[in-house]
This record gives sequence, structure tokens and C-alpha cells, in this order.
Amino acid sequence: MFISYRRADSAAASRWLYDSIRRTFGPDSVFMDTEAIRVSAQWPKAIEHGLRQATHLVAVIGPHWLRVTDDYGRRRIDREDDWVRNEIAHALAERKHVLPIILAPNGMPRKEALPEAIQKLAHVQPFELRSERWETDLNLLLGELENQGFRRAKANAIRYPRPQVTITEIPRKELTSILRTLAGWTEVVSPLPGHEPMQRTELCKSFEFASFPQAIEFMREVSESVVKTQHHPRWQNVWRTVTVWLSTWDIGHKPSQLDVDLAREMEGVYRKYKVAGEGKIKARGNTRKRA
Repeated sequence: MFISYRRADSAAASRWLYDSIRRTFGPDSVFMDTEAIRVSAQWPKAIEHGLRQATHLVAVIGPHWLRVTDDYGRRRIDREDDWVRNEIAHALAERKHVLPIILAPNGMPRKEALPEAIQKLAHVQPFELRSERWETDLNLLLGELENQGFRRAKANAIRYPRPQVTITEIPRKELTSILRTLAGWTEVVSPLPGHEPMQRTELCKSFEFASFPQAIEFMREVSESVVKTQHHPRWQNVWRTVTVWLSTWDIGHKPSQLDVDLAREMEGVYRKYKVAGEGKIKARGNTRKRA
């Protein structure tokens, strides 16, 4: 994929888009001039090579895309030596997949506003990336690229169960209220491995134990409830600590009532270990005092 953009119009958004495509489909899936052209390389030849190699061209159209001018006040898009114009003209002439990405609120440029060489661009269905819904729109765009043949880079793909529930995500205000009743539990957001830049939202807590065997026994006891409910946690054991992340995969890796119920179940199981651990600590303290 070749990203065509104007630095004076959409440099930051284009770089963000480049990074997202690169993380999702791999480093060889996308070309962007500031990233692909090394020091001492011949810039025009590198651009031409990137265009020839690409099967898709993304034209990032921001609010000033048409109005950027040269030193004489002329629209750059009207100049025959304008790189953006020529990149798009080449892609249209070679019948490559051209995808206009609209950042501007005024939408796709009209045909009469474009030079004749690229007026066909006005007939291509654009895709809008809205700043207030960037993550949602970006995920839709990456899904569309996947439909067009791009393959996600999955070095360590995680296999999740097929959706089997009809439960819904807990509303934000309700979740905030619930977390006040679950001591030590917090809401965390992180990238979804193998599906970047999609994100997951989880309830998280770290449980500490007096010994490693206690930590393992805690996990074994909780596993009995997990097997009964068929709702599985993501967790990690490091010596005397068990860190748990809870979310419902079936609804897009968001917290549901299933996660709240499992968190409360864990708290009930952990309570006896916590009391036992505190008792041992107190006994050791009394011994040192007598000494």
C-alpha cells in the first residue's frame, strides 16, 4: 500500500495511519516517503519504485488538501509536477485500488475542483476517518483492507472461544459504581494481541499470597467455578502473586456481568488465604518482639 499525502495538510494523521497499517499487516505492507526513503537515496526514484510496487494507493485528504499553494500562490494540485497529483494519476491510470481517506469535515472534493488528470478520483467511494471516532473508524478501515486481500501479521495468535452468550457490556456509569464495591480492582485498556489496533477493556487485580503453593491452590479453586460457568479469566502467576484480567470475549473483549460475578467469586476464595497470611505475619512479628 502506498500512502499519498501532503505534509502541510495531514502529516500527523498519515503517520498514524502508516503505523497502524504496519502493526496490523506487517512492515512490508505499506510505503510512506518519510519512513521508506533513507538518507542519500534518490527521492524521486524511491517514490516511483514505491508506486510501481503498490497494489493500493491511499490518498489522505485533509482540510487543506486542495488549498495548499506554492511560493507563487498557485494551488499545488494544479501543477503538472505536483507529486500528490502525479501519484494519484499514476494509480488511476494503472487501475490500482485507490482509496480516498477523508479527514476534512467538508467531505470528498467535487470533480470540478480537481485537475483533469485526476478527476476520476471524485467517482471513487471514499472512507471517512473522524477524529472523534478514530479508533472505531480505523478498525473498520483495517477490516476493509483485510477483505481486499491484506493479511494480518499474527506471530503469536491467540485462539478465543466462539461467541456463545447474549450478554451485553456493562454501561460506563454502572461499571464505575461496581468497581467501588470491588476493592483493588481497576479497569485497564490494552491492545488486543494479533488484532491491533483493536483494544480490549478488562477488570484487573493482583492477589498476593504467603507462599507459591497458596497462589497455585487459589488458581485451582477458582478454576472449579470457571469450569462450571465456562467463563475464563486471563491470568498470570509470578511466584506469590496472581494477576487477573477479566473481560467477555464474546462481546468484543468488554466487561460484562459475567466478569463481575467471577471477580466476586475470586474475592470470596481469596478471603481465607488473606486471613491465613495475615495470621502468619503477625505470629512472626510476635516472635521477633519476644527475642
